This record gives sequence, C-alpha cells and structure tokens, in this order.
Amino acid sequence: MEYKLHRIAPNSEGWVRPSRGRLSQKGVGSFVHEHGFGHEDWNFNIDFAIDGQVLGYTVALPAKKYEGQRFGLVLATFDAGGWRAAGYYDGAILLDKPAAPSASAVEQMAVDVFELAKINQVAHRYMNQTLTQIENSIRSDFVYFRWAVPKDRIVVFRESLPIPPNIFEPGRQRMVTSYNLSEEQFRAITKLGADASGREGERSEEEGARRLRLHWAIERKPQLVAAFKASLTSFACTVCGFDFERTYKERGIGFIECHHTKPVAEIRPGEKTRLSDLRAVCSNCHQMLHRKPMLTVEELRDVVEGK
Repeated sequence: MEYKLHRIAPNSEGWVRPSRGRLSQKGVGSFVHEHGFGHEDWNFNIDFAIDGQVLGYTVALPAKKYEGQRFGLVLATFDAGGWRAAGYYDGAILLDKPAAPSASAVEQMAVDVFELAKINQVAHRYMNQTLTQIENSIRSDFVYFRWAVPKDRIVVFRESLPIPPNIFEPGRQRMVTSYNLSEEQFRAITKLGADASGREGERSEEEGARRLRLHWAIERKPQLVAAFKASLTSFACTVCGFDFERTYKERGIGFIECHHTKPVAEIRPGEKTRLSDLRAVCSNCHQMLHRKPMLTVEELRDVVEGK
C-alpha cells in the first residue's frame, strides 16, 4: 500500500457538509474562496456511500502510474500554527478516471448549498437559484472525485490534531502537492487520534453518523426539509421557543430541526408528506418528542409550560 498526505480546506462541520463564512477565509484554496464550498467538504460523509464505498476529493493527486492502487491517505489542513490532521482513509483506491456522486448525494449536497445561499455564504451564481437549479449545477460541476474508499475505512478525528514536525514537516504547504509518507509516518499520524482520546480515531460510521443516517431516513427527502425551512418566518422552536440564532449568534442562523407530526411507522408506502405535517423544533425537544411514549408537539408544550 502507498501512503500520502493531501492538504484540504478547513471545515467546521467535520467534512460532512460545507461550513459557513469561508468566502473570505484564508487557507481554503481558490475554488472554496470563490464559491463558499468545495468538493472536499463532503469527504467524510458516509451517508453518501453506495455499495459500501464513499467517493472523496483532493486537489492533489498521485502520479498516473498509481491509478488502481490502494492508499493510506491522510487529509490535513494547514494554517499559521502548522499542519493539522483532519482524518484519514485507510485503504482508498485512486480511480483511473473521475467519478460523479450518486443522485442521492447530489440531492443532499444541493440542500447544503441552498442553506448557505439563504445566509449569503456562497458565490453570487447560487444566490438566486432554486434548489433544483443548484442541484443541476452540482450535477454538472462535481464530476472530479478520484478516491473510492470503503466506508468502514474512513476515520475522522473529533477535532483536527496538530502533526508534530518530527513526524511531518515538508517545508511547503501547497494544495496541489501530493506529499509522500512512509508507512511509519502514516501510522504515527493516525495514532494521534488515540493519543488525544485514549482510543484509535473515531470511525465516521459510529455513533454520530448512525444518528445522521436515521435522521435522513425519517425525513425521507432533503428537498422537502429545505422547502419547509424556506417557508419558515421564525426559526424558534415551536415547543419551547428556543432560538439558535439568539443563543449562538451567526453560527445559529437558520438552524432548526424538522419534526414529522405523523410517526414514520404510520406512513403507508407511497404516502406523501406535506409541509403541514412538519414542525420546527430544537434538538432537545425533538429528542423528547420521540422518546417513548411519544408525545405530540402540543402535549410536550404543555409539559414545558407545566400544565
């Protein structure tokens, strides 16, 4: 197996979706700087897996002679403080030609960009586009993925970890450079996760990602959720009134969870969910609504109000 380190743009969302405020951020590369998001922003999203494989993107690529070979690939950011490991692929295949994301992945990517557009965090070309238009743009533009990796070989650290100079210090920090690693260097970097948490790095299909897969399975169609959020005049929780923007300032703008008033178990095959079937709720109330025995929004509101 070959070993490499590739630089990627920083991301505050664990590389499962784009993060905010990046149009003017340093160290993100020209594409991300111009668009507000980049191809690598979904590199650790295993919900995009098809037949157990996830597609990944890096600006740099190994030489053509390595096509079809398996790699240990460290994905790392760089800033004034030095190199930081975001996570790694332990057994990625370098594809011989670019691949495009699946239809379901494109749908979710479009929703992520649509959410950024609502808060002016993307390039102008996306600002006035509908969700369908953004989806079509992504479908035509995002055809450059060259890594295929089994979802159980993806590890993302809880937070990016400094790489000590005695392990890796190449003297340059270019997005387009494919940095060689020895197996010893690769294992030393992957071990940083164990040193930080007391166990090996967190595989992205574990606890957090399992919740995400369930969340999207319940919501059925991301377009419906996006349309619901676009229809809201307030992002305050309809149960307790909590407002993410009021508490978390810019980071909380436009954030709210979507609750189905009709339990999924009661939805018949082919039955369509309407916007009127959905409610905006905060994360805590969403958990309480689904805790057995399940309550309606009105019943939980009475609990909160002490009735």
